[in-house]
Amino acid sequence: MGQIITVNFRGDQLYGFENDDGTYMAIKPMVESMGLNWEGQRQRLTRDPILSEGTCVMQAPLSGAKGQEVTCLKLELVNGWLFTIDTARIKDDAVRERVILYQRECYGVLHKHFYGRAERHDPIIGTPNTDEPMQIKRSLVTEARQTFGCQSARELWFKLGMPTTPSMYADDRQGDFFTYTAIKRDPPPAEQVA
Repeated sequence: MGQIITVNFRGDQLYGFENDDGTYMAIKPMVESMGLNWEGQRQRLTRDPILSEGTCVMQAPLSGAKGQEVTCLKLELVNGWLFTIDTARIKDDAVRERVILYQRECYGVLHKHFYGRAERHDPIIGTPNTDEPMQIKRSLVTEARQTFGCQSARELWFKLGMPTTPSMYADDRQGDFFTYTAIKRDPPPAEQVA
């Protein structure tokens, strides 16, 4: 286990762990802060094929206990897990509002805390990355992928002028998608409503 990081989110203490293979968030404290049942959320993490791959159990000294087992989820999957919670099924109004608050704000707070530092190492090429506009562009592409899918993220990647490699154009699975000139040109003007 790497360094333990605490994040204050709306008065709740959330815990993160920086490891060699990424940053993980302790999920049980988040679940308890929202007022949800831990066992139900643990089962949700186990059932989901993507979330279960990003879940691990770490030994962590939380709340004064030494060697306490903590279920953690990779930071980039936390928002995905939050949006698997169907707030329409939560009967308690206060709990529902708390979950919606987490869904709305947690990703931004966690992302800013862990990735908003002045210098981070670029995970692709391993060099320091102090280019804030590039970080914003990456965040936009990530959000486009999560919201609209891979094709939208690819289109945005090229539109924003992000770095490319020859393999991006050579991959047969992409077909004609990576025809840079087709993506690079501006979209046609909007049709006027008569």
